[in-house]
Amino acid sequence: MLRLLKFFPLAVFLLLGGIAVLLWQEQNDHRRELIFRHTASSAEQIQIRMEGLMQARMASLELLASRWVERVPPDFSRNRFLDFAENFYTYYPGFMGINWADSAGVIRWVYPLESNRGVILKNIREQIDSQRPVTFQGIRENFKYTVTPCGELWRGGIGFDTFWPLIHNGKLQGYLNGVFEVKRIAEICFAQNLLADFCARIYEADRLIFTNEDTTDRHSNKNPVNVFREIRFPGKVWRLELIPTAAIYAPGVIENLPLLVFGFAVSFGISLLLHFLLLRMQLYRQARNLALRVVTERELAEKALRDNEKKLEALLAELSAKNEELETFVFTVSHDLKTPVVTIEGFIGALREDFGEMIPADGGKYLQYISDASHKIGLLINDLLELSRIGRISEAKTTFPFSEIVGEALKSLQYQIEQRGIRITIEKNLPLVHGEKKRLVQVLENLLSNAVKYIGNDNPAPCIEIGVTAWQGGPAFFVRDNGIGIDNMFFDKIFGIFQRLPEAVNTGAGTGVGLTIIKRIVERHGGRVWLESEVGKGTTFYFTLNPKET
Repeated sequence: MLRLLKFFPLAVFLLLGGIAVLLWQEQNDHRRELIFRHTASSAEQIQIRMEGLMQARMASLELLASRWVERVPPDFSRNRFLDFAENFYTYYPGFMGINWADSAGVIRWVYPLESNRGVILKNIREQIDSQRPVTFQGIRENFKYTVTPCGELWRGGIGFDTFWPLIHNGKLQGYLNGVFEVKRIAEICFAQNLLADFCARIYEADRLIFTNEDTTDRHSNKNPVNVFREIRFPGKVWRLELIPTAAIYAPGVIENLPLLVFGFAVSFGISLLLHFLLLRMQLYRQARNLALRVVTERELAEKALRDNEKKLEALLAELSAKNEELETFVFTVSHDLKTPVVTIEGFIGALREDFGEMIPADGGKYLQYISDASHKIGLLINDLLELSRIGRISEAKTTFPFSEIVGEALKSLQYQIEQRGIRITIEKNLPLVHGEKKRLVQVLENLLSNAVKYIGNDNPAPCIEIGVTAWQGGPAFFVRDNGIGIDNMFFDKIFGIFQRLPEAVNTGAGTGVGLTIIKRIVERHGGRVWLESEVGKGTTFYFTLNPKET
């Protein structure tokens, strides 16, 4: 009996060590399952966004092609093409270019001109990728819509072309060419958190056409947590592979190692304690009982800790799912709403082109009302999309003079300022700031646009002042005008979404989102925005940035 008792501590160590290993393995399996579910949900989100975006773009090109050949009498002029192309390029971001090629395949007209000037007079059959001339030859033979395989584009990058043959009275008039870059499509469809948490790869057949993979995130793992999804839209089948980055999953490292070490340490400690207790049972009975109580309390504490951890995880998973669902909903609905707006504008243009002389004066006025309302809806959708991108899509923060963003903002509003005869005063020696330059330019543009809008039509000497003042130990930037002013009862309301002043509601100006965007951007930079105003004596808007960023 005593000989058997000598092996009892070892048996206890093996038993407790085995339990620790099982608990450790269960924790690892649970963590991998959570990561897999998150990866699968993210992959499905990307699939839905990309399919929806490309189906809308293909439908827009089909509408443009049909309107191109349906006009009576026919009008295949360059100005008409550019009007169509500008409309679709503006309302459907994602196009790299919209071109027109003649029946021989020579590209004659491009939009936008600045970024696509180099492809003018190039022949589609002479592209670098040997697959594209073959594809183009197929279009010439069967006069059907065709999508090329992904390849190197003329202006650089991986992308593909879509061709719509334009047939009028049985005769080929040319080709409508939509150019897409895979990287641009992916950047529109990928949320910022997905780019940070996952390595995404998109394949066409066996060719890798896009990846955001950084060499620092590459790793080797026999069992990676990766998910595949097929992305389908007219003429294309892509394969998406999504792999968690080291930020949320670090393969090749023993996971939850402290838990395993702790389990073995407890097992060894208990076994050693039992060894001494068995040797000196009579002398250390009280010590043995105390040790057993300590072990019991520790196990209860560990169980309570594990239970609590399962609950930081369930709550976080539910919150993440809700946020992703809301983000997908806003993104999808905003893009889907653009399709009927563009359709309305297209049919208004068709009515004016085809039946312009037959439409009475009242009918023309009503069409203008419809067009104005459609344009207003388009502006509202664009503002909502811009609001949803703040925080989701961001650029690298840099340090630059505040005067640079003032200059860019004034440049975009130069025409309105000159038309109103407004005098602009800019304070000298403006400080450096640190942040997202594009977003801060947007803040200045919105503030200046509001100042121009409410400067007052009968103002004898309209002026706007841009400067900086000291506030709570740091700089506060301001835009001051001598316009109509704002009643203090509206000070808190105007920063809410869709909240507009009575003057704006009566005149139909603005969408009620501009100041909301300003507030969101400033708060994303760690600052705050407020105003001082008196009716009839002008308004001053102030905003600050995080002191660490100025």
